[in-house]
Amino acid sequence: MFALFRKAYRDLTQRRVRSLLTMGAVAIGVAGIVAIVSTAQTLARAQAAAYQNASQADITFWVWDAPPTTARALAEIPNVAAAELRNNYFTKCEWNGEYRDVDLWGLNDFNDQRINQIRLLDRAPNAGEFVAETTVRDLFPIRTGDTMTCRARDGSTRALTLVGFAQSPCYPSAAILDFATVYANAADVRRLLGIAGANQALLKLHDLADAPKTARAASELLNRRGVPHSAPDIRDPQNYLGKRELDALFLLLFVFSLVGLLTSGFLVANTLAAMTAEQVSEIGIVKAIGGTRLQVLTIYLIAALLYGIAGTLVGIVLGAFGAWRLLVYLGGLMNLEFAFEIAPQGVALGAAVGVGVTLLGGLIPALAGAAIRIKDALEAYGITSTYGQGRVDRVVQRIVALPPLAAMSLRNLARRKARSLITTTVIAVAVAAWLAAQSTSASVDAAIDGLFRTFRADAWAWFDVWVGANFAANFRAIEGVRAAEVWSLTDGWVATERVRVWGVPASTTLYEPHLVAGRWLRADEADAVVISTDLAHARGARVGERIEIEIAETRREFVVVGIVIDNSIFLGSTVAGKVFVSEDRVERMQDRQGWATFFALGFDAHDPATVEKRLGDLTTRFKRYQMGSGAAYREVRGAKEQSRVLSLGLYAMSLVIGAMGALGVLNTLTLNVLERRREIGVLRAIGAADANLVQVFLTEGLALGFGGWVLGCALGYPLGQFLLNLMQAVLFQIDYVFSPPMVLTSLVFALALAALASLAPALGAARLRVGYVLRYE
Repeated sequence: MFALFRKAYRDLTQRRVRSLLTMGAVAIGVAGIVAIVSTAQTLARAQAAAYQNASQADITFWVWDAPPTTARALAEIPNVAAAELRNNYFTKCEWNGEYRDVDLWGLNDFNDQRINQIRLLDRAPNAGEFVAETTVRDLFPIRTGDTMTCRARDGSTRALTLVGFAQSPCYPSAAILDFATVYANAADVRRLLGIAGANQALLKLHDLADAPKTARAASELLNRRGVPHSAPDIRDPQNYLGKRELDALFLLLFVFSLVGLLTSGFLVANTLAAMTAEQVSEIGIVKAIGGTRLQVLTIYLIAALLYGIAGTLVGIVLGAFGAWRLLVYLGGLMNLEFAFEIAPQGVALGAAVGVGVTLLGGLIPALAGAAIRIKDALEAYGITSTYGQGRVDRVVQRIVALPPLAAMSLRNLARRKARSLITTTVIAVAVAAWLAAQSTSASVDAAIDGLFRTFRADAWAWFDVWVGANFAANFRAIEGVRAAEVWSLTDGWVATERVRVWGVPASTTLYEPHLVAGRWLRADEADAVVISTDLAHARGARVGERIEIEIAETRREFVVVGIVIDNSIFLGSTVAGKVFVSEDRVERMQDRQGWATFFALGFDAHDPATVEKRLGDLTTRFKRYQMGSGAAYREVRGAKEQSRVLSLGLYAMSLVIGAMGALGVLNTLTLNVLERRREIGVLRAIGAADANLVQVFLTEGLALGFGGWVLGCALGYPLGQFLLNLMQAVLFQIDYVFSPPMVLTSLVFALALAALASLAPALGAARLRVGYVLRYE
């Protein structure tokens, strides 16, 4: 056995360049698996540790003007470990000469934080001062000493000075949220809100399993004290902000890593096939002196095993580095600190798959080499005399429309059909991965852009006081407002599924449903509901079925009359989907007939500048109603920022697989140069210039690239559909987008990949001298 191992090792070291290329391909695939598994596990641990260390709230209530004694009363409820009141105000502030969206949090005591803790990086702010979340610096340039002037509910302004920074482990980066999170004294935020108390209550529990019971007790206490409040938001311990999106990202990257390892298996097969072809005479000699078929098989399987082991070891190191860089990037986006560790599961999986794929890839050429008969092996000399007798050979020989050198390049590829086919397949996989990445990214972007087509509203406005439903006429009377409708937005339950309930007029002009089944609501219906595809999938619901909806402990049964695609639930959402009910029906369930606080608005222009101007005018006009507002374009921009992370990951992995395709071309053409040294010498002897030799091998590479592109287009469409189906299982309904420009882009990608990989062998062939190659044996 040792002699067989030594023989296999010597064969690999004699072909250093080829061996390094093959091991590099294996290393890349293993590195992908190690990096992805390690990153996913480290992020999960970091997120859990951040929530634990920051004492994340288990129950959150939005309240209004809650007095300070409310916190003490809530803390006395059984199962409540701590209770804390805070103030929150989302507004526009003039910061460095520009108006910015700012989420302003007010804390009573920065030195006594018990729930949703932040970590001060500088000193605590005094009255008239604030600290900014550290990632705000990624959103726009700021520095200590900046002044921020914020608009209060009553239309007045208040200036605050930046005195430092803080880290918030419970919130993503400002670049993802697309707004600035800042912290100030509660008294300053209360002045902006125009209230004397708090507007948020946070509860930390001893036992999260009893959270529903504790939430009901807290609701009853707030009712007894006359504190207006929202429905409780109960933390899901298995879900954190951004988990759904990261799950989709890791799932896709893992699939791409498996595709990369499969590609490396092809490269191993290609290399060992070339090795057996070169060593046919050696195989004959081994068998002639008594070597068995099993021994020959073992030699080449040991070679495959060495490729796998070496590539896996390098891949683990590369994977560790890749995981660290990926964690730095994703951890920054998620605002997390982490202690990096290599996941043992990732190392084990990478090693098992890396070694296993190389052994499987080497099995076929090893079996082929072991099956060579002694007579055939000893009589073999390079390319067999059967070349030109097959159908493919005859078809290639009929190519006369091309220049002689180009035609000769195509005929050369047919001399090693198996090698050319494997290389074409490797390029096809790279092209398919590129197409799949493009189509998946485009599909997600199209789903987000669909918001503009679904929501015709340019903005939403809400009040902290009840106004009559006929208040919509006041909005329509303002210049630039073309439409205003009373809507409702609240959370509810369908059995055990948490849902977002939208109360929308049946005759709305500001929502255009994308129906996949059934129809939209009618004004004369009292018990009709339209549900989103997400909820229909989660509940297995169909048109015509009856579902029970619960809103604030009021239950009512509805008939599903339609199912719509509505993808406007993004980062961190824990709801199963949406339900659309007639607005007047929601008013009755909430016992507020004729009253409203939420309005959908349509403007005469839809660009961000006009939308912001219109909202500013409305805020000034209705300042005594303490109006808040939000623009639709901000949601879309934030969602696209979230999807950018997904797109970057997809393109990064497709480039990695593309690098494997380039290695395949480089490997094949290097073998071709080595095998055809005598032919190169003959061409040199009859006057071929350097440029002629470069053209021969460059044309071979481009031909392989074009063939891989054709096959890759056929593979890319179903691969993209498969990846999108995986994403839909984790995220939401997404329509598949696969366009002609993607196909053209993939052609450029394939030809560029092949051309770059062909340059080194082509230039190497051009550097060979006549005397050297004609003496070569």
